[in-house]
Amino acid sequence: MTELLAPAGDLERMRIAFAYGADAVYAGQPAFSLRGRENGFKTIAIMKEGIEEAHALGKKFFVASNLYPHNAKIDALQKALSELIEAGPDALIMADPGMIGWVRKTFPDQVIHLSVQSHAVNWITCAFWRDLGVKRVILARELKLREVADIRAKVPDLELEVFVHGSVCMAQSGRCMISNYYEHRDANQGNCNNACRFPYELTATSPDLPAGESMRVTEDEHGTYLFNARDLCALPILDKVLETGVDSLKIEGRTRSPYYLAQVVRGYRLALDSLARGDGICPEAIAAVLSTDSRAWMSGFYTSEDPLPQKLEKGRETELQAEVVAQIREWDPSGRIRLSVRNKIENGEELELLTTKGVEPFRATGLVNQRGQSADAVHSGLENCWVDAKTEPPPWSFLVRRLKTSV
Repeated sequence: MTELLAPAGDLERMRIAFAYGADAVYAGQPAFSLRGRENGFKTIAIMKEGIEEAHALGKKFFVASNLYPHNAKIDALQKALSELIEAGPDALIMADPGMIGWVRKTFPDQVIHLSVQSHAVNWITCAFWRDLGVKRVILARELKLREVADIRAKVPDLELEVFVHGSVCMAQSGRCMISNYYEHRDANQGNCNNACRFPYELTATSPDLPAGESMRVTEDEHGTYLFNARDLCALPILDKVLETGVDSLKIEGRTRSPYYLAQVVRGYRLALDSLARGDGICPEAIAAVLSTDSRAWMSGFYTSEDPLPQKLEKGRETELQAEVVAQIREWDPSGRIRLSVRNKIENGEELELLTTKGVEPFRATGLVNQRGQSADAVHSGLENCWVDAKTEPPPWSFLVRRLKTSV
């Protein structure tokens, strides 16, 4: 069965990914991945804890060690990899050919997956890496489904992984230089500052203009985010993706919120299970994904259905359908749940309880604030607030507010 692979920015999000249906997670190696600044796995000890938990559940834990190290980092990276491999990850996700060669020679039993950073776009490249001992190749995002299927046919003994959901960098496969250009923070060394997502003002000068004047492209209701692509969502064409014969479907987003992760993983899990039954992609799966924030969706380069350029005037084709108002931290046998509040909740308002088993109506009654006092409302940012609950919610549940939508 095709693997559903989810991001794990820390132990909590790893647990959420597994609870909502992921078969495997990927996390960044401490100090040596392309999400180095936001990585919740700060030490090998924390990562080992995650690996052991995953294995106890019968799940897999992959580690991204995917930067291209400069000379000064080689010794430190080799030492760190030796410690990491001892912790027992199911695979290392790597990009640098030299480091891959060193791991293959020093730790021949360690499974290696080729990172998307290596930009594999054809079958002969995939066969090259297979012959060097790489077990899986994560294909570049620029490929069409027919190209993926052709690689599968020509290299049948190699695992293939593709991205199906998440942010899309302007450089597509990640070899971006904007952050380095502006602030000397090299994205390919784990220090991306997300410069592609800043608002820009384009200024053009001309000899035909009076001295000191310029032509400006200023921000309007659609923004001026010149480098910012719409988000990838392959859910509507997931059946076609599966027909290519890929082994793993990857969700992007190690820095995204627990709620986003829960909903997206749940949506793809529902879709995969529904397709396996021969029922098509269920509406509940689509609804789960649509209830997360995005820059509007596209199917990437997989089909010819999304015209390029991006049609930025449709940057918000569908307004957010729901917002998380609280993450549930604890259930008390007396019939109350402890909340970490994300948005204001008013006593008596109708909400929804999002759990690993589905969505249920929920009325917020008996609100108690962080001081232990009855309250008419609790506000964003407050911890240790309480609300009445008739039943015990499963772990990693959320309260959400349903919003009006416009398409």
